[in-house]
Amino acid sequence: MTANQNYHRTTYLNAIKDHVTELYAVQDSKSESYLRLKNRLDGFMNAGLVIGIASKAELQDIVEKVHMSVFGLTIKQRSVELKLGSKTTEVDWDIYDTPTIHRK
Repeated sequence: MTANQNYHRTTYLNAIKDHVTELYAVQDSKSESYLRLKNRLDGFMNAGLVIGIASKAELQDIVEKVHMSVFGLTIKQRSVELKLGSKTTEVDWDIYDTPTIHRK
C-alpha cells in the first residue's frame, strides 16, 4: 500500500468514526434525522467495502468502539438493556387499593 493509499484509508476510517458518532448523538432512533444519518452511514460503509478500502470486520470494530465510548456498553449489552427496560415498566397499583366507587 502506498503512502497515498494509506492516507486515503486513514481519512476514510476517521470519517466512518465521525459518522457513527454523529448517528449515536441523535436521541430518537425513529426520527427523520436519525434515519437520514443511518442511510448515509450505510451507503458510506458499503462504498468502502466495494472499493476495498476497508473490510467488514474493520468497520464493525469501529462501530463497536464508538458505541462503547458513547454509551459505555457493547451493542449487545445495550440491546439487552433496552429490551429489558421496555418490559420492566413499573405499574402503580396503589390507585386500585381504593374501592371503585370512591375512585374518580
